[in-house]
Amino acid sequence: MTMPGRTKLASDRDLQDAVITYLSDASLRRQQTSELPISAEQAARAHQFARFLARRYYRDRLVRSFRYSPLFRDVIGRSAEHVVDTAAFDGFLDECVLGSLPSAKRLAEITREFLTTSNQPGTWWGDLLDYELAFFLQAATAENTPSAALPQKGCSALLRRFHWNLPDLLPKIPTREPIADDLQSAVDLLFSRTREGRIYAVQVEAATKVVFEETNGLRSADQIATAAHISTESCASILTSLAQIGAVIMPAQTPNWS
Repeated sequence: MTMPGRTKLASDRDLQDAVITYLSDASLRRQQTSELPISAEQAARAHQFARFLARRYYRDRLVRSFRYSPLFRDVIGRSAEHVVDTAAFDGFLDECVLGSLPSAKRLAEITREFLTTSNQPGTWWGDLLDYELAFFLQAATAENTPSAALPQKGCSALLRRFHWNLPDLLPKIPTREPIADDLQSAVDLLFSRTREGRIYAVQVEAATKVVFEETNGLRSADQIATAAHISTESCASILTSLAQIGAVIMPAQTPNWS
């Protein structure tokens, strides 16, 4: 039965999609009307259930993404998973769209502020947080970038330069090895996620870095090669590798029926 003032949904699939969208998007739940056939009491229960789902979803991704900084909980007095118990997170739940990149970025900002304290374990702490936050953006984003006519970046893919050599620094944290100043060296890491949800954090060399940077959805592969000052063959190989880890989305192949 459709409630007065609401549009009848065409099918059970439409209803299912509408329920998922309603539970995922806090802005929809703040509206006075909805196309869903639910009463005000049911809407209130749905709102509480949606907040419960979002809290579980983001807590899980915070725990998965922040693997190293919690080892310094005794030093800074908190860890990333504690963000979900803060007033800032409660406010975030009232505005977030579950799994969206903008919501992941907003929570990343909240988490960075939460974990930035005067009791930093070392001068490398900022880089460690940046690493885990970049990983979190992949884990907390469920959106996928559709293929288009030209190569484009994956929606959550990002390239970040660190001032500490994170690939060498990270293994020392679980074993409590000293982190010496000789680990201060610039390193470029690319973070990405495949459509299947596999997350990558890989160190990239200069050619791969520039190809990724020049991929903007406005250039063909040949134009990217020209902008990157490398051969078309090298560019094609790099784009293929980037596509395999979800950092770049290549145009869909047109089937050849001949």
